[in-house]
Amino acid sequence: MTKIFVNTIIPQTSGGNVSFVDPISANGDKQWLDTYGIIKTNSNTINSNVTIPAGTNGMSAGPITIANSVTVQGVWSIIK
Repeated sequence: MTKIFVNTIIPQTSGGNVSFVDPISANGDKQWLDTYGIIKTNSNTINSNVTIPAGTNGMSAGPITIANSVTVQGVWSIIK
């Protein structure tokens, strides 16, 4: 069985600081993850129409400005 890794991020450590050579992106915005994958960034403004479908959990870090519309059929948690 072959394992496929998608968007693998390889951190480089120097003097206790972590930098990333291969950031992933979502709609052109860079998404940075720390060494353990526990810090993810997100924009503070939603500029598109977004629907969170039923049976889906979504999470954002706030505060969030909604410039268009967000339709929540599932669950959306905003952590401040």
